[in-house]
Amino acid sequence: MAYHALILRNPARAEATVHEFGKLGITSWCAQLIETIWPRDREALDRMASRLVGGQYSWLVLTSVSTVQVLGQLLAGRPLPPQLRIASVGEKTSQAIAATLGRKADVQPQLQSAAGMLQQWHPEPGARICYPHGDLASPALADGLARQPVTVDEVIAYQNVNAPASGTVLDGSTAKGALNILPPGAIGGKLVEMDLVVFSAPSVARRFTQLAGDWLPPSVHTIAIGAPTAKAMAEAGLPVHAIAAEPTPQGLARAAKDLLQLDGIAAAEETK
Repeated sequence: MAYHALILRNPARAEATVHEFGKLGITSWCAQLIETIWPRDREALDRMASRLVGGQYSWLVLTSVSTVQVLGQLLAGRPLPPQLRIASVGEKTSQAIAATLGRKADVQPQLQSAAGMLQQWHPEPGARICYPHGDLASPALADGLARQPVTVDEVIAYQNVNAPASGTVLDGSTAKGALNILPPGAIGGKLVEMDLVVFSAPSVARRFTQLAGDWLPPSVHTIAIGAPTAKAMAEAGLPVHAIAAEPTPQGLARAAKDLLQLDGIAAAEETK
């Protein structure tokens, strides 16, 4: 039987997932509902970059690939101090750190989330932490760090806006292969053809309901890339049939395989 999936993500970022789904016999369409753009005022970011290069921080905490991209452009080849330690939220962010900043993460929690970081990362008392993040980032990590004897400098690294964006887009990369791409306004009419819909961020879940409402055809199963996205989906009135055990193309593919094999019931219970 042929299956079809709608992946709600930047096509360039979704390409690896499309490939993994293809191995399972799933044909995918990609639709980018949210874009990341530079903040209008970059002065705070420039000051943060100067402090980083100047060795004023003990730790740099990075919770998204987008933040790593921002830092790469801000630093413009300037190296980070060797004594600076880096805490990364997960595998994809760590890979971006290595590729863009030329550094290896000192801490990466097994549970790839803010909760996982707070469980496994224990900065020393008195540490000064640099924490750049998107404008819609959950306050969970900052709140947890605020309860510890450390100093945290937060700065907005990028903004999330509805696609297509009118500001300066942070990531202008394009997919290397030929993908099936839908404009945001076309997703509602395509849902009846889908077996799966993959939600890649809380903001994507909220934007989806603005475009297509909170009703899905009974045959459509949903996958959340992680717990925060699943929470946003539930709050928006969307069903959550599975949560990827890992927020990676392979993790999403495993969730898709379980849903299709088990008709979306057992796998959903296992991932709650």
